[in-house]
Amino acid sequence: NMQWAKEVTERYAPNAWSLLMLYDALPSYQEVESVDEMVMTTRKTASTFAYLDGNSATELLGEMATNVHEIAHGYCSQYVFSHAREKGLKMNWDDASLAYYLSPSRIYMVTFPKASLFPSAELVPEIPRDLRTYRFDTYVNGRTSTQGEGVLGLLDEFHAYYLGSRCGYDLLDAYILAEGSVAMGFLEWIRALQSTMTAYWEFDFFIREYLLHMSTRYPDDYALLVSRGEFADAYRGFRNAYSDLVSKYVARITETADRLEASGEAEVTIEDVMVWISYTGGSHKQGVTFFDDAKAILEPVINSSRYDHVEELLSGR
Repeated sequence: NMQWAKEVTERYAPNAWSLLMLYDALPSYQEVESVDEMVMTTRKTASTFAYLDGNSATELLGEMATNVHEIAHGYCSQYVFSHAREKGLKMNWDDASLAYYLSPSRIYMVTFPKASLFPSAELVPEIPRDLRTYRFDTYVNGRTSTQGEGVLGLLDEFHAYYLGSRCGYDLLDAYILAEGSVAMGFLEWIRALQSTMTAYWEFDFFIREYLLHMSTRYPDDYALLVSRGEFADAYRGFRNAYSDLVSKYVARITETADRLEASGEAEVTIEDVMVWISYTGGSHKQGVTFFDDAKAILEPVINSSRYDHVEELLSGR
């Protein structure tokens, strides 16, 4: 099953596979000269398939998406050293430097002074309790890179959730193979994706809140973030890609439901964000939501006028 999971990922999710292979090719240990003529070092903390764990084929497909998410974090921190070495650049201890992988041809390099970033926990008083969704405690109030690397850390999570979600999205046919049934594979696929697809709204909201707070509390740092352009380009690139992926996910749910109906295998009903499947010739009915509650909670806020003050960074205008 482990080898099979790798083979179907290479076949059905080539973008995820490219990331894994790029990470695999990075040296396990790297040294780069710093601007103060010292040496900065880094070391891989995980092997390429370190997070691939599970028993059944279906479990391994879900774990592969998790593995891609985690390796995206590793690549994000490791590739900056390879890039500096290839380009003959010196690195700065005082900067946060990250590489965000979108595709083999689109890797966003972002460097920003650590002193101009604030911990995401500073947003806690700004976010009402009714807007504190599932990932709030971990990524806004928790002990992750979103504290030391601020909004760059939030973007790191946004990009990793996108890549894990895209991997899972691309593996629908593999889920069908694993379950031996379009209907069962379809249900397991949605169960695996419902939460990470919803993460799109959570991280877009967290990043917007960070930028809004930065623009009002630290206007000089916000102006520097806007003027440099690297972060804004990367954020818009991943937001557009993730939004497009969510739209494709919803469309594929409708297409697969129609496919099941046409085949006579099952009757499918879609109600709001719920899919119900009734198997032909039986009374058994199964249902699954394809988004979590965070979408309904945060989407109206994201689409409101609340972020007009940071529209220049959000839209590039």
